[in-house]
Amino acid sequence: MISVRGLSLRLEEFDLHDINLEIGEREYFVILGQTGAGKTLLIESIAGLLRPQKGRIWIAGRDVTDLRPEDRRVGYLPQDYALFPHLSVKENIAFGMKIAKRPAPAVQAKIAELADLLGIGHLLHRDVIHLSGGERQRTALARALAIEPKVLLLDEPLSALDEQTRENLCGELRRVHEEFGTTTVHISHSFEETLSLADRIAVINAGRVEQVGPPAEVMCRPATEFAASFVRCQNVLPGHAWQDGQITRVKIEGAEIYSASPAKGKVTVAVRPEEIILFDHAPSGDSPNLFRARVRMVMGRGALTRVDLEAEAKISGSRETPAQARFTSLCSRQQSEGLALAPGKKVFLSFDPRVVHLICQNQGPGAGFSDT
Repeated sequence: MISVRGLSLRLEEFDLHDINLEIGEREYFVILGQTGAGKTLLIESIAGLLRPQKGRIWIAGRDVTDLRPEDRRVGYLPQDYALFPHLSVKENIAFGMKIAKRPAPAVQAKIAELADLLGIGHLLHRDVIHLSGGERQRTALARALAIEPKVLLLDEPLSALDEQTRENLCGELRRVHEEFGTTTVHISHSFEETLSLADRIAVINAGRVEQVGPPAEVMCRPATEFAASFVRCQNVLPGHAWQDGQITRVKIEGAEIYSASPAKGKVTVAVRPEEIILFDHAPSGDSPNLFRARVRMVMGRGALTRVDLEAEAKISGSRETPAQARFTSLCSRQQSEGLALAPGKKVFLSFDPRVVHLICQNQGPGAGFSDT
C-alpha cells in the first residue's frame, strides 16, 4: 500500500538516511523513536508536506513523490491537531469535504456517521476552543477521516493527553481502524501505546531505521542495542560468546550466562526484565542461569514492581561460584509483597536460556530484520 524507497531528507538539524519501508494495505503501522529521530519528517514526506531530496514514495501502486498533498488521498492528523479555532466542530469536520466540492447531503451524512462513531454528536455546534483534549482529538480524527482517505497519518495524536484519556483513545483508534480498514501510519515515542495499537512497528534512531517487525518480535528479539534499550529490555549487557555443544556460553562482566541462541564473538545480551524470576529459596531442578543476589532498589509501578539486583554468586547444582553482575527484574506487586522485597534482602534470580537474546556486534542498523 505504501512504499518508501531510498528516502533521504535533511531539514535544519533533523534528517533521514536512506529510509526503506513497505506498509501493507489495512495495516496499523507505528513509527517508534525518540524526539528528534526524524519521525515527523518521514510522515510529512508521505503526506506531501515535505519533498525528499532523494528517494520515491508510492501509495496504492502510484508514485506520489511529486504530487500535492490534496492529490494523494491522505488524511493527516498533526500533533497539535491544527483545528480551525474560528469554526465549530461540525464545520471543522466538513472542511475537507467542502474543499473537494462534495454534495451537501453527502457532507451532512458523513458528518453524522463520524460523529456517531466517535461519540461527538453532542459537540457538533460547539466551538473547538472549548473542547477538552480528548474531544479535540476525536474532532481532528473525524476531519481526517471525512475525506475517506486511502491512508491515515497520525503524528503523536495522544502525546498531549492524560494517561486515562490516552488509554481510552487508544481503544477508539483501534476500533476506528477496524471499522474503516484504512491503512494507518502512527508516530509515537510510547512503547505501551504501540503495543496496544500496532500490527507492525519501525524503530527509528537518528534518521535511520533500526528494525521493522511485529511488536512482540521487536520487544523480545531486538536487532540492535538501541532497539533493545528503547523497548525497555533493561538488561542490555556487552559480552563475548562461544558455542559449547547445543548451548551458547556468554561471558559478561563479572559472570557467565547461557543462551539458546547461537552466536560467537562479541555480542550484546538482551533479556527482558519480566523474564527474570525471583525466589525466596533456590528452586529445585536444573536452572542454567541461577544466581544468588542482593536487592539494590525496589520501585513500585502500580500493578508492577521494578527490582534492581546485584548478583553475588552463580549456582550450579550444589556449587557456588562468585559472580558480580547487575540485573533488573519486573514482577507483580503481589509477588513483590509476598517476597517482602526491600533493599539489602537476599533472593535468588533465574532466567531461561531461551529468553537470552544475543545481538552480534557486526549487526548495524537495519541488520537482521524483515520489512515485509
